[in-house]
Amino acid sequence: MRIALAIIVLGIALTAVSRDALAQIEVMPSDNAFAPILRLKDRFYQVRVDQRVIVRLPSQSFAPMSAPAAKSKKPVVVKYKEQKIGKCLWIDKLAGSRPGTKDTLELLTRDGVLIRAYLGDGCLAREFYAGAYMERPFDGKLCVDRDLLHARTGAKCEVDKFRLLVPR
Repeated sequence: MRIALAIIVLGIALTAVSRDALAQIEVMPSDNAFAPILRLKDRFYQVRVDQRVIVRLPSQSFAPMSAPAAKSKKPVVVKYKEQKIGKCLWIDKLAGSRPGTKDTLELLTRDGVLIRAYLGDGCLAREFYAGAYMERPFDGKLCVDRDLLHARTGAKCEVDKFRLLVPR
């Protein structure tokens, strides 16, 4: 599959070459499965196929109200206590984000757990009103002082620390 894709890419790149010359392409294996070596007559070409995965965290509204709170129609203010959590989060477990205070972003997991991410210097949480996205790292984790969160407004922010939010 990758070799066929490499041949197609090379064929597009060599549009000035005649059909007879394209028929003489020979594909040779390489150390890297993503970069086969292609031989055309006496010249060698190496085509590299890169893959990039972007993970999007949509903007989430506040958690749905419980049944008693829905009957009273009064907004229930939940106060949270912060607890230490590790320096990395699994990206697959994240479901959404919402701006918190001035420099914090609240991340919601698929389990319903709320995590506060403290953004780096000069980053404002309000820039993440439309959600956040990031490039998927090699290990599948979002880590402190390593990965960047991107806002749809164009801001790029590092995370200084994570805190688990537990209702009081």
